[in-house]
Amino acid sequence: MQKYIRRPLIIALALVSSAVYGQKCGHDHLEEEVKRLYPNYESAEQEFIQSIDFDAAHDPEATVFKIPVVVHIIYDDAGDNISDKQVKDAIAVINEDFRRLNADTVDTRSAFLGVATDCEIQFELAKLNPQGNCTTGITRKQSALSVNASNNVKGLVSWPNNKYLNIWVVNSIDLGSSGQGTVLGYAYKPNPGQSTTFDGVVIRHDRMGRIGTGNSAGRTLTHEVGHYLGLDHPFKGGCFAGDNCSDTPPVSEASFGCNLNANTCSNDNPNLPDQIENYMDYADDICTNMFTEDQRAIMRSNLNISNRRGYLVTTTNASNTGIAANAVLPCAPEANFEADQAVFCAGATVQFMDKSTFGNPTSWQWNFPGGTPSSSTAENPTVTYNNPGNYNVKLEVTNSNGTSTLLQTGYVSVRRNNPGMWVNGFKSGFEFNTVPNGTWHVENPDGDNIRWQRNNFNFYEGAYCVKLDNYNNVADNTDALITDKIYVGGAKSMNFSFKYAVASKPGFAGDRIVVSVSQDCGTTWNSVRTLLGPLLYATTNKANPWNPASQNNWRSININMSDYVGPNPIMIKVDFVSGGGNNAFLDDFQLTTVLDTEEFTAEDITLYPNPSNGSFNVEGLPVGTDYTITSVDGRLIQQGQLNTERTIDINTAAGYYIFQAGTVRKPIVIQ
Repeated sequence: MQKYIRRPLIIALALVSSAVYGQKCGHDHLEEEVKRLYPNYESAEQEFIQSIDFDAAHDPEATVFKIPVVVHIIYDDAGDNISDKQVKDAIAVINEDFRRLNADTVDTRSAFLGVATDCEIQFELAKLNPQGNCTTGITRKQSALSVNASNNVKGLVSWPNNKYLNIWVVNSIDLGSSGQGTVLGYAYKPNPGQSTTFDGVVIRHDRMGRIGTGNSAGRTLTHEVGHYLGLDHPFKGGCFAGDNCSDTPPVSEASFGCNLNANTCSNDNPNLPDQIENYMDYADDICTNMFTEDQRAIMRSNLNISNRRGYLVTTTNASNTGIAANAVLPCAPEANFEADQAVFCAGATVQFMDKSTFGNPTSWQWNFPGGTPSSSTAENPTVTYNNPGNYNVKLEVTNSNGTSTLLQTGYVSVRRNNPGMWVNGFKSGFEFNTVPNGTWHVENPDGDNIRWQRNNFNFYEGAYCVKLDNYNNVADNTDALITDKIYVGGAKSMNFSFKYAVASKPGFAGDRIVVSVSQDCGTTWNSVRTLLGPLLYATTNKANPWNPASQNNWRSININMSDYVGPNPIMIKVDFVSGGGNNAFLDDFQLTTVLDTEEFTAEDITLYPNPSNGSFNVEGLPVGTDYTITSVDGRLIQQGQLNTERTIDINTAAGYYIFQAGTVRKPIVIQ
């Protein structure tokens, strides 16, 4: 195939596809400024491209270039101040895309499978700042410049551009007369000697990653980092210019949507369709899934030249920025950990993983009350829990600079191996026990102090509910309530219902509630309902911490769970995923069942003690079963539903009575 050499481009922009069909991307406006400052950049670019041996560059190198990254979050209000978790997800996306580990590689069409490639380039948040101090690789600064941002935000904070890939995350972007579309992000190609003002990536917060305020695929950053490493749009110059890559077919103009039939240029040989899969086109995120071998060659060549991007990936810079595998960081560690499961049945073995940040721990001291072993000095121990209960986990990490300890109360919830605490139904309004308890486990994987807690001020019914201080929560944090096991084998059908009261903050409403069911003691979960947006919020735009003022602030949800009726006990999980909104409240949980009482016979049911002094137990019937007690002459003495303990207290004269449930009748003698 003929190689189409195109004029070099220093600035490249990504636009909202729905707004810019057939419109310019804004490159020309910014390029004029770069030309004025760097008059030799076009000839330098041509010389660079001509120096690349594209055929040799296709050979696997088995050398992975690692680039240190710093993300500067420039926010106007809380809605723009995205979480560390969202930033890390955005870095995870570009690592998947540049290493061709993205799940949608299977969507690459056969015509391009031979050129789609792993670029062997990875990105890692810096662990040391320019002064040599420990860092998360994320900075935050509040500024009105976040709105309609341009290069002006770079003056607020920047790190040396020869040592770090600087990414500025902003509310919105305005490049003046650059074009009429909505700009999602922009980046500058490598240019010897360029300043930070004309380097790095500027991107909107809602294009960072797949979670929080991010979109579903999060590939705007992949596109912009491609420019940062030297790539052009494949549609630059139309059918007869090209992007310096022979394996990206010429494209007459930017691709929008996901048109797999597009073939806008026929002057290539062989004549291939437009490569809408390419990250550097404008097709929808869900349709892009590849870089090509020639694109890989351009990016890696830039990383092999010291006055372009080369210093970024030197061993010296890896040590100076703290991303080297053997880097010793000059700070105490900050303890943190995760487990592969936190709710499980007795007898299960759990894998714990040290996730401490900042300084590298050199020793670990774990404590696992209720577990075997009960303590460990391993970095990532495994622990077996044989007895039901809620158990704390503590980790202490140490290095020469200090020690840090994290205690997570009730982190592990071990469930019984019997059929379940409740049989066929339950009602829980948090009236009698705090949480966590034998009924509910509170899951707080982030380990912070914000979790579901019992509250006696803002209830829907009774005197208590549970509250989540979501006003002070971090976006993307997930906090859950999980029931004990529930036996539902005696039901014909069932419905799960509860009351909820949630508010949003001004201009930001990204929270959601997700209800899930497990039939294998929490090993796997099936989502059955998600509440978000108008379905979730009782009220919106509350700037101050909000509490429901009356029952009018509460909403109800009723979920048909009949598909989960069967011999396997179920567990129900209610996740609240923070989207930066206001406080949340839950109350009045009920699992209502229609029982199949026809399956019970008199031989299945035992009343004891019998005779009784007025208090007796019922064995063999599910909790929630309707019953009546009548006298021998047919008078109704008492009726109700079996409670959790399946104990009945009756205040009546001594005598002979009939207990009836469904079609089953049993005598009971009261002394």
